[in-house]
Amino acid sequence: MERKTIFVSFSFFIIGVILSFFLESTFRSLVLNIYQWTTNNGIQFHGKNLYLLSSPIFYLGFGLFFSVLTLNMYFHSTAKAAIKAITPLFIFMLILTGIIGLDANFKIMECTLCDEGIRYLRYSEVNHGLIVGISFILSTVPILIQIIKRVRSNA
Repeated sequence: MERKTIFVSFSFFIIGVILSFFLESTFRSLVLNIYQWTTNNGIQFHGKNLYLLSSPIFYLGFGLFFSVLTLNMYFHSTAKAAIKAITPLFIFMLILTGIIGLDANFKIMECTLCDEGIRYLRYSEVNHGLIVGISFILSTVPILIQIIKRVRSNA
Protein backbone atom coordinates (compact mmCIF):
# COMPACT_ATOMS: atom_id res chain seq x y z
CA MET A 1 0.00 0.00 0.00
CA GLU A 2 1.15 3.48 -0.63
CA ARG A 3 1.79 5.96 2.16
CA LYS A 4 -1.19 8.13 1.23
CA THR A 5 -3.59 5.21 1.68
CA ILE A 6 -2.09 4.31 5.05
CA PHE A 7 -2.28 7.94 6.21
CA VAL A 8 -5.92 8.26 5.06
CA SER A 9 -6.83 4.99 6.76
CA PHE A 10 -5.15 5.98 10.03
CA SER A 11 -6.77 9.43 9.90
CA PHE A 12 -10.21 7.87 9.51
CA PHE A 13 -9.43 5.50 12.40
CA ILE A 14 -8.76 8.51 14.66
CA ILE A 15 -11.91 10.26 13.36
CA GLY A 16 -13.88 7.06 14.03
CA VAL A 17 -12.63 6.83 17.62
CA ILE A 18 -13.54 10.48 18.22
CA LEU A 19 -16.93 9.99 16.56
CA SER A 20 -17.59 6.95 18.77
CA PHE A 21 -17.48 9.15 21.88
CA PHE A 22 -20.34 11.22 20.47
CA LEU A 23 -22.38 8.22 19.28
CA GLU A 24 -21.96 6.16 22.44
CA SER A 25 -25.32 7.05 23.98
CA THR A 26 -27.08 6.36 20.67
CA PHE A 27 -25.65 2.86 20.52
CA ARG A 28 -26.43 2.34 24.20
CA SER A 29 -30.10 3.16 23.57
CA LEU A 30 -30.10 0.95 20.48
CA VAL A 31 -28.81 -2.01 22.50
CA LEU A 32 -31.46 -1.53 25.20
CA ASN A 33 -34.21 -1.30 22.59
CA ILE A 34 -33.01 -4.46 20.83
CA TYR A 35 -32.93 -6.30 24.19
CA GLN A 36 -36.58 -5.47 24.70
CA TRP A 37 -37.58 -6.04 21.07
CA THR A 38 -35.97 -9.49 20.74
CA THR A 39 -37.67 -10.72 23.91
CA ASN A 40 -41.05 -9.10 23.22
CA ASN A 41 -40.52 -6.87 26.29
CA GLY A 42 -39.52 -9.89 28.37
CA ILE A 43 -36.61 -7.88 29.71
CA GLN A 44 -37.24 -4.67 31.56
CA PHE A 45 -34.54 -2.32 32.81
CA HIS A 46 -34.58 -0.51 36.14
CA GLY A 47 -32.29 1.64 38.20
CA LYS A 48 -30.28 4.64 37.12
CA ASN A 49 -29.05 4.65 33.56
CA LEU A 50 -25.71 6.20 34.47
CA TYR A 51 -22.41 5.42 32.78
CA LEU A 52 -19.11 7.19 32.34
CA LEU A 53 -17.22 5.48 29.55
CA SER A 54 -17.87 2.43 27.46
CA SER A 55 -15.59 -0.53 26.88
CA PRO A 56 -12.33 0.22 25.02
CA ILE A 57 -13.39 -2.47 22.54
CA PHE A 58 -16.29 -0.23 21.50
CA TYR A 59 -14.03 2.70 20.67
CA LEU A 60 -11.42 0.59 18.91
CA GLY A 61 -14.05 -1.47 17.07
CA PHE A 62 -15.86 1.62 15.84
CA GLY A 63 -12.58 3.23 14.77
CA LEU A 64 -11.51 0.09 12.93
CA PHE A 65 -14.89 -0.29 11.24
CA PHE A 66 -14.97 3.37 10.19
CA SER A 67 -11.39 3.23 8.89
CA VAL A 68 -11.79 0.01 6.92
CA LEU A 69 -15.17 1.11 5.57
CA THR A 70 -13.76 4.37 4.22
CA LEU A 71 -10.70 2.57 2.87
CA ASN A 72 -13.00 0.19 0.99
CA MET A 73 -15.07 3.08 -0.39
CA TYR A 74 -11.90 4.97 -1.36
CA PHE A 75 -11.28 2.69 -4.34
CA HIS A 76 -14.76 2.99 -5.90
CA SER A 77 -16.97 5.49 -7.68
CA THR A 78 -19.67 7.33 -5.72
CA ALA A 79 -22.55 5.02 -6.64
CA LYS A 80 -20.58 1.85 -5.97
CA ALA A 81 -19.15 3.34 -2.77
CA ALA A 82 -22.67 3.84 -1.40
CA ILE A 83 -23.42 0.16 -1.93
CA LYS A 84 -20.07 -0.74 -0.38
CA ALA A 85 -21.10 1.28 2.69
CA ILE A 86 -24.66 -0.04 3.06
CA THR A 87 -23.71 -3.73 2.97
CA PRO A 88 -21.34 -3.65 6.01
CA LEU A 89 -23.85 -1.57 7.97
CA PHE A 90 -26.51 -4.17 7.23
CA ILE A 91 -24.12 -6.94 8.30
CA PHE A 92 -23.37 -4.98 11.49
CA MET A 93 -27.08 -4.71 12.33
CA LEU A 94 -27.59 -8.44 11.73
CA ILE A 95 -24.65 -9.38 13.94
CA LEU A 96 -25.68 -6.92 16.65
CA THR A 97 -29.27 -8.15 16.68
CA GLY A 98 -28.11 -11.77 16.72
CA ILE A 99 -25.73 -11.32 19.64
CA ILE A 100 -28.23 -9.33 21.67
CA GLY A 101 -31.11 -11.68 20.83
CA LEU A 102 -29.16 -14.71 22.00
CA ASP A 103 -27.92 -13.01 25.16
CA ALA A 104 -31.36 -11.61 26.03
CA ASN A 105 -33.15 -14.91 25.54
CA PHE A 106 -30.50 -16.77 27.55
CA LYS A 107 -31.00 -14.27 30.37
CA ILE A 108 -34.73 -14.98 30.34
CA MET A 109 -34.17 -18.76 30.21
CA GLU A 110 -31.86 -18.71 33.23
CA CYS A 111 -34.38 -16.77 35.30
CA THR A 112 -36.33 -19.16 37.51
CA LEU A 113 -38.08 -16.61 39.70
CA CYS A 114 -39.31 -14.23 37.02
CA ASP A 115 -42.77 -12.74 37.48
CA GLU A 116 -44.89 -13.52 34.41
CA GLY A 117 -41.79 -14.24 32.33
CA ILE A 118 -40.34 -10.75 32.73
CA ARG A 119 -36.69 -10.47 33.70
CA TYR A 120 -35.66 -7.25 35.40
CA LEU A 121 -32.10 -6.13 34.78
CA ARG A 122 -30.13 -3.18 36.00
CA TYR A 123 -28.70 -1.03 33.24
CA SER A 124 -25.20 -1.94 34.37
CA GLU A 125 -25.84 -5.68 33.83
CA VAL A 126 -25.57 -5.24 30.07
CA ASN A 127 -22.09 -4.60 28.69
CA HIS A 128 -23.13 -2.33 25.84
CA GLY A 129 -19.65 -1.42 24.70
CA LEU A 130 -18.45 -4.99 24.45
CA ILE A 131 -21.49 -6.13 22.47
CA VAL A 132 -21.35 -3.24 20.00
CA GLY A 133 -17.55 -3.39 19.73
CA ILE A 134 -17.55 -7.10 18.90
CA SER A 135 -20.32 -6.51 16.36
CA PHE A 136 -18.24 -3.79 14.67
CA ILE A 137 -15.14 -5.99 14.61
CA LEU A 138 -17.00 -8.99 13.20
CA SER A 139 -18.66 -6.85 10.52
CA THR A 140 -15.22 -5.57 9.49
CA VAL A 141 -14.06 -9.06 8.47
CA PRO A 142 -15.94 -9.20 5.11
CA ILE A 143 -14.60 -5.76 4.18
CA LEU A 144 -11.05 -6.80 5.01
CA ILE A 145 -11.44 -9.90 2.84
CA GLN A 146 -12.54 -7.70 -0.09
CA ILE A 147 -9.58 -5.36 0.41
CA ILE A 148 -7.09 -8.24 0.63
CA LYS A 149 -8.49 -9.79 -2.56
CA ARG A 150 -8.23 -6.44 -4.34
CA VAL A 151 -4.64 -5.89 -3.20
CA ARG A 152 -3.60 -9.42 -4.23
CA SER A 153 -5.22 -9.12 -7.64
CA ASN A 154 -3.43 -5.81 -8.31
CA ALA A 155 -0.04 -7.15 -7.18
